Amino acid sequence: MNNYINKKINSSLRSLIFLFPLTLFIYLFFSDFGNFGNLFFLTKKLFYEISFGLFLISIGYLMRYYRWRIIINSFGFYPSAKTESKLWLASYAFTATPGKIGELVRCFFLKKVFNVPLNYSFISIIIERLFDLIAVLIYLFCFLLNNKKTLILPLGKLLILGVIIFILLIFLLKFNNYRKLINYIDNIKFNFLNKFFKLRDLRRLNNFNNILKINILLKITFLSIISWGLEGISFLLLLHKLSFDISFLESTFIHTTAGLIGALTMLPGGLGSTEAITVYILKNQSIPIDYGIPITSIIRLMTLWYISLLGILSLFFIRKEVFKDAQ
Repeated sequence: MNNYINKKINSSLRSLIFLFPLTLFIYLFFSDFGNFGNLFFLTKKLFYEISFGLFLISIGYLMRYYRWRIIINSFGFYPSAKTESKLWLASYAFTATPGKIGELVRCFFLKKVFNVPLNYSFISIIIERLFDLIAVLIYLFCFLLNNKKTLILPLGKLLILGVIIFILLIFLLKFNNYRKLINYIDNIKFNFLNKFFKLRDLRRLNNFNNILKINILLKITFLSIISWGLEGISFLLLLHKLSFDISFLESTFIHTTAGLIGALTMLPGGLGSTEAITVYILKNQSIPIDYGIPITSIIRLMTLWYISLLGILSLFFIRKEVFKDAQ
């Protein structure tokens, strides 16, 4: 398995080494179309905001690591933080993969170094992503609530529509042999590192109920909301420096929603789709495209590519330890 994973990692790293300069070139190319000036000029103008933004984003990732420790500890595993933190960060070398699925290499790292069973680390990463989604949806809901007067449909009607859809789903489950549906879902298989998991097996893991404790759920939710909010603040600082009147809620909504939709496209790192959606929403917030393109390029460099770079550096530091038995 070592040689197989090592080859996959080498292949992914070669792709990233090709992808980053190509992405940077595209950012520079499209930024030069605007009247504001190129990306280098804008970066120089926003140097202090970018620096402080990177500090906030780094704090956000420390909070994400604390969240990860809460999750993995809830299952009864307490790997040494000194080494495991490097493994956790190294997995972010693969953030620019479709839907971030490359981060699942963390399961292999934990199995190899700390003998954490794959099914426990796998469900822990799924829980991480689930609470990322919850945080994004909370910001989305708050944005809709705050901008209910400008919505195409009034918020009340949207909520009523949501309740109707929910009731219809319950009705369909109730009167259409829902037990067969539940059994079908429970038997869905995941093939990961040539090992098959069923959803039923993941739900029956030891200590799974620990993660469902209210205090644990609240901690994980709080950390998820704050960590994403720090990225929203970083985006807000850039926009305010350019004299755009935009709120924290708006900047965070734009950043998180575009990232979510970009991830759903399953393109590597959501590249192209996330940027296009961000520019489009900024335009709807009265921010011209010739400003929106370079500012979007900068926030993507500060988030996606910043953590990818840190992950690659960490991977090089711990790689010998992880693959010391590889041929």
